[in-house]
Amino acid sequence: MRKSDENEFLYLFIALYAFIKGFDCCRPIVVVDGSHLKIAYNGTFVSASTLDGAGNILPLAYGVIDSENDRSWTWFFERFREAYSIRENMCIVSDRHESINKAVSRIYPNVPYYACIWHLWGNVCKKYKKSHDVLSPVFYAMAKAYTQEDFDELMGKVEKADFWVAEYLELAGREKWARVYATVNRGWTMTSNIAECINRHLVAARELPIFDFLEEVRKIFGRWNYNNRKNVWIYVSNIHTNLVEPSTEYLYTVYDAGRRFIVNLDNKTCSCRMFQIDEIPCPHAWAVIKKKNLMADDYCSELFKPHTVVKTYDVVVDPLPDEREWKVPTYISEDVVLPPRYKRPPGRPKKKRDKLLFELLRGKKRHACSTCGQTGHNRRSCSNVPRRK
Repeated sequence: MRKSDENEFLYLFIALYAFIKGFDCCRPIVVVDGSHLKIAYNGTFVSASTLDGAGNILPLAYGVIDSENDRSWTWFFERFREAYSIRENMCIVSDRHESINKAVSRIYPNVPYYACIWHLWGNVCKKYKKSHDVLSPVFYAMAKAYTQEDFDELMGKVEKADFWVAEYLELAGREKWARVYATVNRGWTMTSNIAECINRHLVAARELPIFDFLEEVRKIFGRWNYNNRKNVWIYVSNIHTNLVEPSTEYLYTVYDAGRRFIVNLDNKTCSCRMFQIDEIPCPHAWAVIKKKNLMADDYCSELFKPHTVVKTYDVVVDPLPDEREWKVPTYISEDVVLPPRYKRPPGRPKKKRDKLLFELLRGKKRHACSTCGQTGHNRRSCSNVPRRK
């Protein structure tokens, strides 16, 4: 915890030992985000999280800061680095907040910083309102493409539909949002949805006093730790009945939907590149494995095997005893922590976040004219009504 010179509360960082040990069994992909608290002293709840081998959310660290500024995010990442250090092929994903970008560049200069494609596309829709409904599925398919050929084909569609959107995406940096251009393997983590999911579960708790709020967060994360430990499963891709043609004992050609894919079981690769990036057999590799009656576990990454997922939750989140039984050290009990200065924001307190433009347009229903049945107008302004002679 950090205080001001007047002993006023500023920042708080919490990283439970159970999650620190569990991170060793997960891909080093860290998703960070913040959400505003609804208490009298305002403040922002910030969190860092990742996915385990079974696709469950594993909270890594959380805390409270005064606001999302350069100084507070830098302090949070300094504490995070002390707790988790730096792992090989580590990357950080967020919503491209300017303060997060600056803090990552200072604390993790050699760690790639990737953008959430959902927030990036929201910025595109806000800046360029033309053709975003048509380009939305094209963009998401392009961001998640596994091969250069698929990416180039989809980018050509974007350039043809709206050149300015394509230019904006180029200026944002392909390596920041496109999986095929990522400098390290970001796997399936293309958005910051897991952080948004944490914020969603804490909507009601964000209105509690700070101590009660932190206790509610600890209890929720403790329940998740227990449920994830109990419900361990391994991802299994859909097995397609494709035509498999062997070349050697480990090299195969798989025909799927009129295309040929080369599967190398020895190197655990496929020409579709899903096998290498996802680190589990792609549908073409599964076809070969099924044909040869091989063990699928031999071709999956250790991170996705049940024993690794179970190991993620070896350390449990201990329950908190009654307050009367706490053994608080003297240096902590004598430490004075005053509440931050009260700042009442103007206007009525908001209960819900402001939706992006494309979210509002997507939820808006267009009613048809009761006279001619077409959309875009009503019966009063309908020009399709036959005039009387």
